[in-house]
Amino acid sequence: MIPKNKPTHPGKFVKEDILKELGITQTQLANALGVPRHTITQLVNEKCDLTADMALRLSRFTQTTPEMWLNLQLAIELWDAYQSPYAEKIEQIQH
Repeated sequence: MIPKNKPTHPGKFVKEDILKELGITQTQLANALGVPRHTITQLVNEKCDLTADMALRLSRFTQTTPEMWLNLQLAIELWDAYQSPYAEKIEQIQH
């Protein structure tokens, strides 16, 4: 089933559930995760996809699972695929 609204980007969860909840800056999170600040900025501004590497880092930091983070990204990618110009052709594929 195709959701009517685009799923929430993982970066929004980073912004709301990590940065705001914990009262930390992007720089502090970047340092804790061992990544450049620019990487966190891109993620929270929804300018990049969440990678498996970042999912691992965030899962360690938040004591969650990398699968949880990757499922957030996967939901967006599937939604985007359903919205693509090729979606109708994909729907016609049969076995």
